[in-house]
Amino acid sequence: MDIKQDAINAEEMAKRLNTTSSNIRKWCIELEKHGYKFVKDNRKKRYYSVTDQTLLSNLKYAIQEKKLPLEIASMAVIKGFDRNHSSSSTQEEHLFNEENNRELNVPQEHENYTKDVVLDTLKQQQSANNKLLEMLDHYKNALKISERRRQTEQEQTSKQLKELEERLAERISQQINNRDKEMMDYIRQSQRQNQQQLLEIVATKEKEQQKSFFARLFGK
Repeated sequence: MDIKQDAINAEEMAKRLNTTSSNIRKWCIELEKHGYKFVKDNRKKRYYSVTDQTLLSNLKYAIQEKKLPLEIASMAVIKGFDRNHSSSSTQEEHLFNEENNRELNVPQEHENYTKDVVLDTLKQQQSANNKLLEMLDHYKNALKISERRRQTEQEQTSKQLKELEERLAERISQQINNRDKEMMDYIRQSQRQNQQQLLEIVATKEKEQQKSFFARLFGK
């Protein structure tokens, strides 16, 4: 890409903003996540214009003075940048305007738009948080309903299992009682049959003994 003669590298930008090169790179990466474009050479090394310097200065102010997290601060300065430059048609006009206003007080620039943008961003973040909390509440309620339904189904299943166990136990008990009754009836019947057979055997023997007695008596 075409690199302007007045473009500077990260080390020089760090000196101008009184910070470190690592901070510059970290801030640039976050700004790029939100759609901001920096000029880079063939080796992907960034070079910074006056516009970039103003943006990074605003970001530093939001982070170090306003104590905002990097992500929120980046969103704020990007939104402020878009708002201030929406009426301009080309990047050259941005650079021209920045060159003419280079001597302006940087903190005053911050107060012009960063404060409102930060507050607007925080409001949006709060709105998103509220929606997230509503979703969490809905999810919790759904979980409670699901848990109550599960407990009800579990109680019904337990009740059904208990009733089934009771019916099975009753059936088994009835079968055992019936079997015991049949067994006792069989034993009693067998005993009666045995007794009858014994009586018949005794009667037969008595008859035989009587016949033998009379035979001996009359035979003499």
